Amino acid sequence: MTFAKQLLFIILLFAASQTFAQGQYHLNLELTGAKDSTKLLLVNLDEGRVIDSGYLVNGRLSLKGGVSGVVTARLHAPDHQYLVVYLENKAVSITGDYADLQYARISGTENNRYWVESRNWQRSFSQARDSLMQTAFRLDAADSVKFKTILARVDSIDRDVRNYRLHFIRQKNPVYFTLMELFYLRNNLSADSLRSLFKFFPAKLQATAPGQVIAQYLANAPVTVGMPLIDVSGRDPEGKQIHLSALKGYTLLEFWASWCGPCRQEMPELAATYNRYKSRGFEILAFSLDGNKESWITAIRQDHLPWLNISDLKGSYSSVAAAYRVRGIPQNFLIGPDGRIVAINLRGKALAEKLSMLLDK
Repeated sequence: MTFAKQLLFIILLFAASQTFAQGQYHLNLELTGAKDSTKLLLVNLDEGRVIDSGYLVNGRLSLKGGVSGVVTARLHAPDHQYLVVYLENKAVSITGDYADLQYARISGTENNRYWVESRNWQRSFSQARDSLMQTAFRLDAADSVKFKTILARVDSIDRDVRNYRLHFIRQKNPVYFTLMELFYLRNNLSADSLRSLFKFFPAKLQATAPGQVIAQYLANAPVTVGMPLIDVSGRDPEGKQIHLSALKGYTLLEFWASWCGPCRQEMPELAATYNRYKSRGFEILAFSLDGNKESWITAIRQDHLPWLNISDLKGSYSSVAAAYRVRGIPQNFLIGPDGRIVAINLRGKALAEKLSMLLDK
């Protein structure tokens, strides 16, 4: 190889290494009080999967990898310690006490700086709320007056924290973290308030997954009994596209996920109702808010779900859930043969009772 070619090769190799380095997140941890060989898992919360892991040695750990855009992630320790961090292809430094990992210092990006500022302000409120809820759970069933007093204090804390988070969104530069705050608070705002805050975010942020959900919220009116169905679709585990509008008779659009305990606890009751009325034109279209296909399919098999199961595997950023303004799961919508919403959120035996009124004639 000639000198010129060698020089060109070195230049290209250096350029490639620089490009590769710039295309990685780099987490540097320095934690006091940690045992050697403590394993930490880095979980992509948007996808619900482990994307990296490593062992602490002398309290230190370095993790590297690539992500697309900004990703909400969580470092998990074996003793239920954890830390939320915003990943992007930049260097981030994490320092603190392992025993207080949840509130470790995070520096290196504007998203994490904002997150830490907001998180630390809310700490005392979160601790007070947790203490109140623990007291409420220990109360005797007859002590209703004290229970109501505690719930009123919890509501007051929630209101203060919500107002702080909204103020934070208004006062800070529009970044991914503040967009996520708006995403989480979207159900607590009127359409006008949500629209006025959303418009301050640049187009690039509005085009992200949480931004698209907010836009979907603003595009659709709240779902109410009597209104026509909003046609949505998804793919079943085999990849077949299924549309809600293609189903006839009474159809229950059920929103759930494999990671949702209350959702899965209701499946036996739902299965009993389904088996009773499926021969009379009743169908269930279960839309999963999973981001991990394997977890979704495993749950279908474990719970023996015989109805139509679909998803877009976008997790909390599903446009289908946004179209129906799903606040939390489980949530469902019963649709009649005429394509209109008959009832909303029929839980437990309420679904069977409603179908009995409609079909047992």
